[in-house]
Amino acid sequence: MNTEQNNLQSGLLCAAWGYFFLYFDFSVSTINLLPRFAGYLLLLSAIDRLSEERRELGLLRFLCILLAGWSGADWLAGCFGADLYGYFPPLDLIITAVGLYFHFQFLTDAAALAEKYQPPGAGLDRRLLNCRTICVVSNTVIALCQSFLDGFIGGWQAWALAACSFIGMAAALTAMFGLFSLRKSLVSTE
Repeated sequence: MNTEQNNLQSGLLCAAWGYFFLYFDFSVSTINLLPRFAGYLLLLSAIDRLSEERRELGLLRFLCILLAGWSGADWLAGCFGADLYGYFPPLDLIITAVGLYFHFQFLTDAAALAEKYQPPGAGLDRRLLNCRTICVVSNTVIALCQSFLDGFIGGWQAWALAACSFIGMAAALTAMFGLFSLRKSLVSTE
């Protein structure tokens, strides 16, 4: 196996596991054992490995570092029972916008890789693009509702947020499995 293919496979593996850490929360007391910053560090590793193939991914490096730093600080605060969100709403809005853009572009580039390397008829590129769109829309709705309805959520709003969260998580899981499938298809073509 050549270095380029090895980088591609390990980059896709890092990306898939990165999304696992971002979307699963397993906590003991106040400590999250699957911290989001670990997911962003895995995505950063994926960017480093995949950017030779998709140069646009290199542009996401700084944003990924920013999101990892913010998530790490929030995780550390959470270990002491605190939460960074809500103390400075404009910063929350900026972090949310950065996260939305990051995931939109990352999954767009992953879909471009899938288009190039997927087996004929696999449709992984379309699946990743659909997941990207669903994730961004659902996360935007959730962020807007939390920002503007904070403290006033009840009844149908709570059900709508729960449904949006479920749909977004299902799309993220589908994207994660799509990344695993793309990696598997590369391994089987060696």
